[in-house]
Amino acid sequence: MLRDYLVLLSSLTAYGVSAAICVAMSWRSKERFDFDLLAERVTSFHVEAAVPVKAANRPAGDSIPAHA
Repeated sequence: MLRDYLVLLSSLTAYGVSAAICVAMSWRSKERFDFDLLAERVTSFHVEAAVPVKAANRPAGDSIPAHA
């Protein structure tokens, strides 16, 4: 049945080969992944609080958008 869908079969084959190569390379690697370092680097880009827009900086009659 998959022979009727050549593009789908090709994509699935490529994904499968790619996954097998990645797994094989990971098993051969002696380096251990540092999840704590990843968490630190990812959360350093997170902005905790948005800067509120002051009413004095908006022209008179200008409405505030419902979503920013």
